[in-house]
Amino acid sequence: MDNTITCGDCGADLPERSTICASCGWDLSAAIATHPRRSIVGMLGSGGWRVLVYGAIILLPIFGFARLRDTGPGPDLATTLRWMVAGDGGRAAELVTIHRAHEIGAAASRYAVRETEPFPFAGTWGNELAPYSTMAVRGWIPLVFFGADSEMAPASVREFYEIRETDGWGRDYAIRTRFIERGDGWMREPEIEADLAAGLQATFHTVDRPDLGDGDWRRLELVSAGPDGAFDTGDDLRFITYSLIARPLRLQLSPERVLRQHERDSTIGPQYFRVEGSEYDLIDARLLAEYRLTSLY
Repeated sequence: MDNTITCGDCGADLPERSTICASCGWDLSAAIATHPRRSIVGMLGSGGWRVLVYGAIILLPIFGFARLRDTGPGPDLATTLRWMVAGDGGRAAELVTIHRAHEIGAAASRYAVRETEPFPFAGTWGNELAPYSTMAVRGWIPLVFFGADSEMAPASVREFYEIRETDGWGRDYAIRTRFIERGDGWMREPEIEADLAAGLQATFHTVDRPDLGDGDWRRLELVSAGPDGAFDTGDDLRFITYSLIARPLRLQLSPERVLRQHERDSTIGPQYFRVEGSEYDLIDARLLAEYRLTSLY
């Protein structure tokens, strides 16, 4: 009996030493010469693991730097590493929220100075108030006062200073306003009395007291629902600010002094403010903005 072999393609019997299948044309010699395909496990075992290790060494610092830009540094190395891996628990969003609220208060104050009337928080108020923002009036102002064009600030920094209707989590602020007429009627208001007792800031690092009753004032309260997205819960953030709507006319002041005061107010956007519900303050928020800027260079 003649010895036969089987075609590996169609299964037909072939005479011994055949190299070409007469039925389907399968080339037995090519099949014999082809080396078996190596598995991924085999490739890694024979040295391919180096690709993964070297790739991780190159890519991990890049991904880590990008992640650190989002979260910012923590008070210690362990906290920084934890934020980079598991997130900062909304810290960056919280700092954006309070800093943006401060910018809204300053812009509303500038509007009142220039237009001699309070800003109406109605409709798409963000677009209407945007021209009065710090960046629009003064350019990009880092911690060290350095003037530059607003567009020079990177997007991760600009979000601290742009006027938007939303907080750091992308949700709308709840807004409450009330007007305080000149006179001493405000002294009998429990809400105002509580604000003054808790203390108000005139700048990032000084405590001051508004001269209520001397001119027309407005109390503005911006409330963020916080991480849970629900108002009237324990994680709400409140920004309370008092700003002057109209200064009283003082005949004894020279026109030059009045003009200087007006120009100063319309540039700075003076306000007396307080942050409630956050363990951070505006200095923390400004430092995070500075970190995001300096980390780019």
